[in-house]
Amino acid sequence: MIFDRPTSAELVEAVSEFLEKEIKTTLPNHLAFKTQIAINVLNIVKREQENKELLTKESKEILLTLLSNPEQANINQLAAQIASGKLDLEDKKLQKALIEITKKKISVDNPKYSTYKKLIK
Repeated sequence: MIFDRPTSAELVEAVSEFLEKEIKTTLPNHLAFKTQIAINVLNIVKREQENKELLTKESKEILLTLLSNPEQANINQLAAQIASGKLDLEDKKLQKALIEITKKKISVDNPKYSTYKKLIK
């Protein structure tokens, strides 16, 4: 890779920390709230960048247990198989796969989410 330091994740983290520590505290409540939303978005982007390759690999492995064709092992194909009835929502293997994929998504979107914390125990 031609890019070295700071990485894009480090840059996003720097902006997030700046907004959190230097800007948000000086704003009126309604702008501080909106700034917190921006901080949350930046933190999602950072976690996604840091974990994208691993989570993609792990999710593909999960999908391959349901969709045998590696070319079709993606979320859209899974949804199509469910919608068409080829995969039954009562199938325990499918349910387990959906829970595992959802946990991976929540680990990026909101790892502090209380239900997520319960699921990973």
